[in-house]
Amino acid sequence: MGHHVDASCQDCGQFFTVEHGGGFVFHLLRCDNCGRTKPIGFDRLGELHLRYLKGLPGPYCVGTSEHDKYLREQVDIQPISEEEYNRNVEKIAGKCECQGKYAFEAPPRCPICHSTRIKEGDITLFYD
Repeated sequence: MGHHVDASCQDCGQFFTVEHGGGFVFHLLRCDNCGRTKPIGFDRLGELHLRYLKGLPGPYCVGTSEHDKYLREQVDIQPISEEEYNRNVEKIAGKCECQGKYAFEAPPRCPICHSTRIKEGDITLFYD
């Protein structure tokens, strides 16, 4: 489950919202240069996502537990590790228009000055 938080930049004073995490049907990657986010739907990932699910010891999340169990038990595909999966998802996400790289672990950045010196406040919204 993803969520939004209110944030402020410690360098330029800008107030903005930061998104963290994906949902039941998508990942949320962040540009490692400017901080822009990009959702990547599991449907776009196709077999790559199924191979990742196959390699998990349990369900991806409660909302997909029956689907994931069926996949692990009935679908004949080669599982992959989380590391290999993340590397391939980041390749599919491609480059940001600023020429940065979309990554799972990129830190949030101020949308004005791109500083990583931000202060996050309370969660304002949960989403799936």
